[in-house]
Amino acid sequence: MAINNAFVRKADRLKAEIETLQAELYNTNARDPQLRYESLKTCRMEILRSFVVHLHLAIEDLLHAILFNFLARQNRRLTKKETICIVEEMRSAELIHWCGRLKLVREMQYKDLLELNRVRNACAHRWVLDLPRSKWVGPKGSRRRQKTPIVVFKGKNLFTRHAFIEEFCPQYGRLYLNLLWKVWKMQGKL
Repeated sequence: MAINNAFVRKADRLKAEIETLQAELYNTNARDPQLRYESLKTCRMEILRSFVVHLHLAIEDLLHAILFNFLARQNRRLTKKETICIVEEMRSAELIHWCGRLKLVREMQYKDLLELNRVRNACAHRWVLDLPRSKWVGPKGSRRRQKTPIVVFKGKNLFTRHAFIEEFCPQYGRLYLNLLWKVWKMQGKL
């Protein structure tokens, strides 16, 4: 019981620290309601962006382990250090393509990984994610401007609650768990 209470106190202190950081970094306690609203929107967007980047990095680490294991088993001439160097220096897209070519991931996983890399790139290479882009659509003479979100997933704005929580997270959560299972099996942890 005492251990539980200690964790409750630690969790409460950590939560308070996170709220303080959030308020200081994003001005989420601004007195002006409009400024507070805009600050909260920015904070929300940064939480979602960081989750995408974090998930991508976690999956990328698993792909590094899968490719390393394959190369270590297939090529006895490379030292462990050389193999690690080769795998760790690959960019995300290269890593995904090699895992796909070598059939280290299933075809559907390969497509999902490419899509995750595209989404991560859209998140990482744009500063403001909640301002829609506009493009001209339609035949000449009757063209009109159409707003499109910066980060699209399955044809929808990824940063809506439904697309993010109900579609993106379950799909990539499953992918992460499947790859983690594969890595643990390779490493003899299962």
